[in-house]
Amino acid sequence: MKEEAKNEAQETCTKIVFFGDSITESGRNHMDGADLGVGYVKIAAGKLRLLYPDTKFCFVNRGNGGERTADLLQRVEKDVVAEQPDYVVLETGINDVWCRFSRGEEVTPEAFRANYEALVDAISKTGAKLFLIQPYALKMGDKQRFRPFLNRFNEIIRDIAKERGLTLIPVDEIFTGVTQDIDPAQFSTDGVHPTHRGCRYIADLLIKELKKCLE
Repeated sequence: MKEEAKNEAQETCTKIVFFGDSITESGRNHMDGADLGVGYVKIAAGKLRLLYPDTKFCFVNRGNGGERTADLLQRVEKDVVAEQPDYVVLETGINDVWCRFSRGEEVTPEAFRANYEALVDAISKTGAKLFLIQPYALKMGDKQRFRPFLNRFNEIIRDIAKERGLTLIPVDEIFTGVTQDIDPAQFSTDGVHPTHRGCRYIADLLIKELKKCLE
């Protein structure tokens, strides 16, 4: 009876899967499938529950630190498609840039586009509404060297979003704008990983778009 009740609850909830790298992972306990970490995923989940108290949500965090688009492709079927989500938040791309400098491994724009499109294709077959979070890099430390490669990858993401009619969360563009007058350290610890304020900002940008579907 307990198993039947559990299955019924899962079937009737509005399920949102967050799929990405360390920015999504944000300290989640991999041994606990229900753990949301301490970053933008947890903040967004809490705010959505307050905004829609009559909606039963199921939130799933499937962020893994250090992963590139190619790595996400290896687990998209298990971690996203198998969950049968209603909404999916895809956050990836910065490690495709970072690996050039940390490991000397180049991800070409052609490879990035192929990987990203394959992720979108796999997720889209679930029928879930898909939201794309831009990778970003703030003017901190050595992260400025990421900029030319990041710009190219974000151009590809924008193109894919436009071609497929998907919702783009332009975090890179917005963070770049707000940090013209505010210390970037308010939003990120190292130019990539967000502070609590940065996580709140990302969560609010995402909720703004999710509300258009939930209301």
